[in-house]
Formats: sequence, C-alpha cells, structure tokens
Amino acid sequence: MTGPSAESEQWRAEDKVDSSQRKSFKLAGRRVFHRNYLFLVFLCLILSLFGTEGNLSVMILEVKDSGALENITGQEPTSILDSQGVFQDIVNGDLGKSIQTSDQILQNIRETESGNEILGRTNGVLAGLVNAVASGKLYVDLAMRLRSLTETDEGAALLFMVLNLLRTVLIWIFIRNIYCGIIRRLFLELRIYDKIPFTDALHFAEVRRWFKASWTLFVKEVFYFLWSLTIVGAVIKYYSYYAVPYIVAENPGIGTLEAITLSRRMMNGHKKEAFLFDLSYIGWYLLMLVTLGLSDLFYGLPYRMAGRSEYYCYLRSLAIRNQIPLSEKLDDRYLYEKADKILLYETYFDVVDRQAYLLENKVELSPKRQFVSRWFGIWMGTLKKKKQYEELEGVKYQIYNDKNRRDGRAYPKRLNPRYKMSGIRLKMPFTFLRSYSVWTLMLLFLLFSSVGWIWEVSLHLMQGEGFINRGMLHGPWIPIYGAGGIIALMLCTRFRKNPVKEFFFSVLLCGCIEYLGAYILETRYHEKWWSYEGNFLNLHGRICAEGLLVFGVACMLVVYLIAPLFDYFLSMLKNRILCMIAVSLMAVFVVDAAYSSVNPNMVKGAIVAHDQETDAVPPDGQSSSETEAEEDAA
Repeated sequence: MTGPSAESEQWRAEDKVDSSQRKSFKLAGRRVFHRNYLFLVFLCLILSLFGTEGNLSVMILEVKDSGALENITGQEPTSILDSQGVFQDIVNGDLGKSIQTSDQILQNIRETESGNEILGRTNGVLAGLVNAVASGKLYVDLAMRLRSLTETDEGAALLFMVLNLLRTVLIWIFIRNIYCGIIRRLFLELRIYDKIPFTDALHFAEVRRWFKASWTLFVKEVFYFLWSLTIVGAVIKYYSYYAVPYIVAENPGIGTLEAITLSRRMMNGHKKEAFLFDLSYIGWYLLMLVTLGLSDLFYGLPYRMAGRSEYYCYLRSLAIRNQIPLSEKLDDRYLYEKADKILLYETYFDVVDRQAYLLENKVELSPKRQFVSRWFGIWMGTLKKKKQYEELEGVKYQIYNDKNRRDGRAYPKRLNPRYKMSGIRLKMPFTFLRSYSVWTLMLLFLLFSSVGWIWEVSLHLMQGEGFINRGMLHGPWIPIYGAGGIIALMLCTRFRKNPVKEFFFSVLLCGCIEYLGAYILETRYHEKWWSYEGNFLNLHGRICAEGLLVFGVACMLVVYLIAPLFDYFLSMLKNRILCMIAVSLMAVFVVDAAYSSVNPNMVKGAIVAHDQETDAVPPDGQSSSETEAEEDAA
C-alpha cells in the first residue's frame, strides 16, 4: 500500500484549522445557540437523560453523594459506581454476597440523605429508582427472580448476563444511539433554517431508515469499545469516528462500514486539531464541575454541540472539495444551503392548491365560538361541523409547515434524496389540533382521574404496602389528576404547534395546580393526602421536581396522543349516546365528591402525614407517637 500523495499532503497542510478559525466556529455556533436557546437546551436535556453525552444527572449524584457520605460517616465514598460490585458478585454466582452488599449501600444512602429536606432521596419514585441503581438493588431483584426459575445460582448468573447484554444492546440501538443522530441533524438544520417542524425529529422514520441509522451508530460504538481496550486507540479512534453521527444524520441509508470508513478519511490529518478544538472549551468543563453540571445543562453542552456542528461542516466541505472517496454519499445538499426559490416553489407547488381548498371548504363560526375553540380548545357546535373544522385545521397546519419550507425558513424535506412523497393528503382526520366538546371533556376528566388513581395505587402495591385507596374520594378516581389534565389541555391550546413551549408551560401549570391543591386540602382538613418530603428538589413537600417532570411528560402524551385519539373514537358515537354516557358517569362522580366532602376517605395509607399543628387523633384511634412508631418500623 502506497502512502499519501504529495498533493494530498499539500491540501491537508493548507486546510489546517488555526486558533482564529476555531474562534469563528465557536462564534457561529454561539449565534445558532442563542437564536434557538430554549429548544436546544430542551434537546440537550433529553440527551443527558439518555446518558449518551453530557450525562449530568449521574455526575451530580456522584459528586453530591460521595462528599456527603464521606463527611457524615467517615467512610469511603459510596457512589453510583458501587453497583458494579453487586453486578460482579451476581456474575460470579454469589447471590448472598450481592444481597449483603446492596443492602449496606442502600442503608448508607438513606442515612446520608435522611436530614436533607430539599435534595433528599428517602421518598418518591425517582429517589427509589436512583437508590435502586446506586445500590445495585435492581440487579439483585432480577437475579433472585432468575434464581427462582433456574433453581441454581450458576443458572441465574448465566441468564442474568444474557438478559443484561440484551437490554444493553436494545437500549443502545433503539434509544441512545439513534438520538445522537437525531440531535445532530436538528443542530445542522438550525444552522441554516429558522423553523423546525415537529415532524423533523422523526426524519429517520420518514425516510424509512430508522433501524439502519441505529445499527450503524451501534456498530461504531462497538468498534470504539474494542479500540478503547488499548491506551492509544481510546483517544485516536474517538476522533477517527468523530464524524460518523453527522454522516448518519445526513445520510441514514449509508452502509455501516462506509460511514465508518468515510469518517476515518475525513478525520485523517485533522484528529489533533479536533482535539485542540474540544480543548478550547476547557473553561466550560471546569465551570461544569464547579456548578455540579448545572452550567453544562443550561449552556455548556448545547454551546459545544453547536460549535462542533460548525467544525463538522468545515470538514465536510473539505471532503467534497477534495473528492475524498465515499464523499459522494454526502448528498443532502439542502441541509447545508438554501435551495433556489424557483426550485422550492416548483417542489411545493401544491401549497396554492391547498390554500384554495381551504377557501372552498370554510367552516363558519361565530366570533365567540372561534375564540373559545382557538384559545381553550372547547367546541361549541354540532359534531358534524366539528369534524369538518378539525380536518381544515389539520390542512392549515400542513400548509403552515410547507409554506415555511417553500419560503426557505424550514428544511425542504421533499428535496431529500431519500424522501418519497406518496401523494398529498388534503384531509387529516386524526390531528392534535382539535377542539373538544363538553361531553368529551367530562369523559376525559374522569379518564385522567381514574388513571391517576390507578397510578397511585400501583405505586403502593409495587412498594409492598398492599392495596390502598388513595385520594380523599371513595371511588376509583383522584380529581387533581383529572383537573390537571383538563386545565393543561385547555390552557396549553395555543402552544400545541410548539412542543417545547407546551412542555415547559405544562410543568409550570401542573406545579401551580398541585401546590394549590395540597395547600387547600391541608387548610380545609388539617391533613396531608400526599407529601414529597424527602424527594429530590421538593417545595414544602407539596411539589417536587420528580412529579413535575412526570406531569410534563404526561401532559405531552395527553395533548399529542391520548386526548386526540380518545376524541377520535368518541366522534364515531352519536351525540345523544355520548351525552348519556358522560352525564351518567359524571353523576356518579358528583355523588361521590359530595359524600366525600363531608366524610373524606381517611383510611390508613390514604393520608400520608398528620398535620402537626393540630392535636387531632389519627383516624384509627392510635396516638400520634404510636402511628409514627409504626411508620418508622415499616
């Protein structure tokens, strides 16, 4: 094999990146980041939670737990990595030792965090999950279940390793790696375009290359893991495969080995400068350590990724200019430059026709009905007209996105080499841009209330506390879940076209509802039906970060999937039948609410904490000290 030619060495020397160019890349990245701050922070938050890059949550827990435990117990720091010892004991077939180790770690964690009011980890689902991972309890529970099947420690250890490997592979392929490609594509789009339609996050699925892209990124990770077993390979191959996620983001259909080979060729002669480029962010890395990862979450990580996107675009232009083999695979031209206006108008020729379709199929609404529908999502009219109105709203949303693409404000996906347009749909019977009738809202309220009740009861069952009828009502519903879902569905109507705003507004709204609900119940009955004391980031025990994040995700599911799908199937019923069902079920709920307002559900377990400001006796007749002693023993 011959070495590189003198001509290739010449262009490599001429195209080296100096300090001034690094600054220009970072400046361009900063502009993109500032222009899309909230959206990019939201993307990087998900990236950190997936543990793909910038895994801040684990870092914060490790730094916080290690220092606290060392100060309080005087023992060696116990971090989340201690679960690896439990894992090793299980693999070695010593289940007894793994149980002892896990219990000791969990006891240390609880003793350490018992006095922390805000950053506690003694109560709650999130705290339980973090503690279970940190102590290795999840590993132990799985191993014990496998032990009951195989009846031998060795058989349980073998099945444990196989299942753990399968779990790791599936998470890598379908969650962690694919999001690396998605987020890089969105960063690249934001370099050129001002708008990103909601569907662009599903680009790999739209071009039918989701599994292919996932597999390529997974193989890249496997190759890097093997190279990282050598000291030199861990550094060199990191930068050899530097461009693979960006290549897949542009061309998810590229061959797996082709993507890896192309990345190696693009990085040939540029690995050192890529290292220096990453090193130029050292100040942000240091600030991340000082702030326990918070600065990285809200600025550092998206800022670095925006700068790296600029640097990759420079490497891509070099590869195409110098005709590096396989560079012809980088064929998504309009991901990096805007198309000619004539081409865009020819491609999106149907926008005018669909606008004419809207003019020909108007649904006339009075100003009052139109205001209520657009601002609160409540429909006041016949079901027939409602269906027509929703279809037209779906077409409007399509036109809005396509106009942005036609005018050069959003990526023109029809110009993607892998995109196949299978006809133009003028009607959209299932859309999240819909309004809801009063009857549907009543049934949705009962549905959300019942789901909340099932959620609360299930949590206590999983925690081994048995069946407990949670909430102050006697029926299978907790009204605060229903009220939160309906209020979020109504007040967030204007944000449906912007999922990021929808999420943050839902979190804020649910936090206010839950805090106010807890305060009213405590003031009225001098009892607490829920308490987040000991949960991570709680406020007066009435709300916590865990609950708000869960509510935020739940609201997204409600607005974009559950409520539209529920309403779509209800629309198949006659209005008279729908009305009878809604009124009958709501009547049962009202009777229960009226009865419970005088005789609230106060069975043991429904009330989580007795109000210390009163001298009331607990419902079962026990004294407060006896009740607390039993709870401590439990």
